[in-house]
Formats: sequence, structure tokens, C-alpha cells
Amino acid sequence: MTEPQNFITRMLGVENLTDALEDEDADYLLQWGTAQLKESLGKIDDESAAGEFTNNLMAFMRKLNQISGDPEDTQPDDLAKLADYSQRVFGPGKDFSSDFLNNLADNIKRMTPRQAIEFLLQTFKK
Repeated sequence: MTEPQNFITRMLGVENLTDALEDEDADYLLQWGTAQLKESLGKIDDESAAGEFTNNLMAFMRKLNQISGDPEDTQPDDLAKLADYSQRVFGPGKDFSSDFLNNLADNIKRMTPRQAIEFLLQTFKK
């Protein structure tokens, strides 16, 4: 079992995970990320695998930050990248068609940053 605290400390020190968000939304995303590390790293024995998981989770959070920080500018390609990161973190999941991603981008453009975060987490987390 890998002790998650070192990885949590590392994650919390990375500024660009939440730099596009206001403080309250940034805290929400960091709390979510911290919970993911606590839950998942407890199941990983290998430090290298734990590091890889953490890096993939941070890539997912970074893209989520970018999209949610400016929902009006969401493009289907951004969502395709988020889906790719999601599969690296949570394993194979849904295959999203380009029509689905186009519709999703249109919907997100009308959301607040918090709504976008919550909606995207529900959509892309297995």
C-alpha cells in the first residue's frame, strides 16, 4: 500500500491544476483530487505506479481546470483530450462520438465553472 500523503503534497504544490478557477472552485477541484489519491493510492503497492497514477490524475485535473475556467471557450477537442486523460486515470470507459463531444461542448458553454466541473466529473469519471 502506497502512503498517499507525499503524492497529495506534490499535487497541492502544482499551481496550474487550478489557476483558471476562482478560489472556491479551485478548492473544490483540489478536494476532489485529494480524495481520488487517498482512495486509489491505498490500492497501489508500487511507488512508480503510484507516481504514474498521480501524474495522470494531475493531467486530467489540469485539462478540467482549463475547460472549466472558461466554459464559453470549450471545444470538442478539449473534451476528447479530457476523455483520454480520464481513461488513463480510471481505466477504459465509454467511447465518445464526435457528435456527443460537439453537443457536450455546446452545453458546457452555458455553464458556470462549478457546474462545468461537476458535470464533467460525472461524465468522464467511470
